[in-house]
This record gives sequence, structure tokens and C-alpha cells, in this order.
Amino acid sequence: MLAHTPEVVAVLDMGATAIRLVIAEVTADRRVRLIEEASRGVLLGRDTFSGAGVIKPRTADSAFAALDGFRHIMDGYGVTEVRAVATSAVREARNGDLFLDRVRARTGISFDVINEAEETRLLYLAVRDSLRRHPALKGAWTLIAEVGGGSTSLTLLRYGQPVRSGVYALGAVRFRQRLELRRYSHEVQVALLKRVIANVIDEIRVEIPLHKVTQIIAVGGDIRLAASHIQAQDGQQQTREIPRDALVAFASDIETLDDDALAARFRLPAIEADTLIPSMMIYATLLSDTAARRIIVSGASLRSGMLMDLAEPEAQASARDF
Repeated sequence: MLAHTPEVVAVLDMGATAIRLVIAEVTADRRVRLIEEASRGVLLGRDTFSGAGVIKPRTADSAFAALDGFRHIMDGYGVTEVRAVATSAVREARNGDLFLDRVRARTGISFDVINEAEETRLLYLAVRDSLRRHPALKGAWTLIAEVGGGSTSLTLLRYGQPVRSGVYALGAVRFRQRLELRRYSHEVQVALLKRVIANVIDEIRVEIPLHKVTQIIAVGGDIRLAASHIQAQDGQQQTREIPRDALVAFASDIETLDDDALAARFRLPAIEADTLIPSMMIYATLLSDTAARRIIVSGASLRSGMLMDLAEPEAQASARDF
């Protein structure tokens, strides 16, 4: 009998600051093995969340170049199935549909613009898989939070099951563009960010009982970077547990740094330096509004949820649950 040949699949995530690719093998027993990951910085959110709300030709060209490279990588691995999604930066762009038509014509890659419910569903799948044995996932009131460039995704779990979710206009790139922060001194930027974050979290409290939350699971590149500087980690473990006071202190400490100082201290490219302070302010404010004593930082991502969906579509939660 011939052995089953693993299927090679790819997922792409087009976000506010980057386009990301993951290639993986799906085995006969539906297990997923990562083969390669790649990311290219493309500042779609800088265009969408500015005054005109239009993806500019220069930004589109950067996206085409990134996707041409990804197409070459996928062809090299013999990828047989691709799922590609775009989130808020394309969803809210006035010319988002035209932009994706050009992407498809240029690269042959068809992107789906997913809605907020699908975004939170995929993230939940990823977190559930990465923390399947962690007690936080089965807690009485657990909040999954991902702060992105364009928005923040929140899912409230009751003993591991989603009971409420939402995607909110809390995004690091969105704030920088909508508030035109570069016009102001660093101190004024921080004050404006605090005010706007507090206003949005006031709205979140109406929908999600943050005061009941005893566990927070955080997802995203900025929180993983922060966790790596707050707490050393042994081996290849993908999860860190950061005490509440340590995270709040870290967020408060970096507030004093401008973009150049931030980039130098953490050896960050300009794109990542732009988002770190707003993201950490959002995470710290959310954490302070709950009863959680720590924040659990997961290596899960939208892309890992997409891979799970490709591997076992019939076994996953429905978007109607979100």
C-alpha cells in the first residue's frame, strides 16, 4: 500500500502593517507541521486609516512585490491549497475591492475579506489548540485579546466556551493615523492615546463584563515582544505568564521613549517601533480593568487558526458562535 503523501498548504494574512505567509504539511491523520513562515512589511493601515481611506499606488506596489515573492515560495514547495484573508486595513479601505482584484490578476492569489466574527473564530481556534491543557482556557471568565494595527479582537470565554466577542477600533496604526500623532510632542501623543483608549474601553465595558475576568490570554507580535523582554524563557515553549504588575510597569516605562529611542532599545524596525507603545497601553489598560493577576501570552495567531481550519474544517466551531 502506498503511504499517504502529506498535503502542502499555505495561509496568508494581510493585515495593517504586514502580509504574512505560513506553509505547512497536513498529514493523513490531519496533523499540521510548519514548513516555513515569511513576513513582509506593507503599511496598508497607514493609508486606510488616514483621511482619504484609500490604498495608495505605492503601497499597492509594495503588496504586489511581497506577494510575488510569496507566490515563488509557494510554487517551490508545491503548495496545493491556499487560503488568504484580509482584515480591517482592506475591509475598511474605500478601494479595497479594486485593490484585491488587482492582487488576484497580478499574483493569482484570491483574498477573502473576512468579517469580525470570522476573525475572532479563527483566533479562538488557534488559542484553544495552543493552550488546550492550560487551566486558563477552562476558567470561569477568561478573555482572549489580540491588539492589532487596525483593531482589537476580544473573546470572552465561560469555562472554555465563547459567550461574547467583538472587534473594536483599538489599533496602534489606526490611532497614529486618525489622531495624526506625528504633529505633536511625545508627551502629548501619550496623553491623547490614553484618552482615546479609555473612551473605547468604556464602550467595551457595556458589552463585556471586564470586571469579572480572572484570566487574560494575549495574542500578537507586540505582546510577545514585550513578554520576551519582561521574562526570560527556557527552551522553545510558546507560552509565557507575565505578572500583572510587571506588564503594567513595562508599559509605563516605555511610554517615556520616543520612536527612535524605542527602536534603539529593542532593536526594532521602524514599523514595529510605531506600534509597540499604543499596543502595550491597550493591553495594560484592559488588564487593569479586570481581576486577572497575570497575562498569559500565547504563540497562537490568526494564521495558526486558519491552518487548523484547513486541516479539520468539519471539527471547528461555527462563525455563528461569535
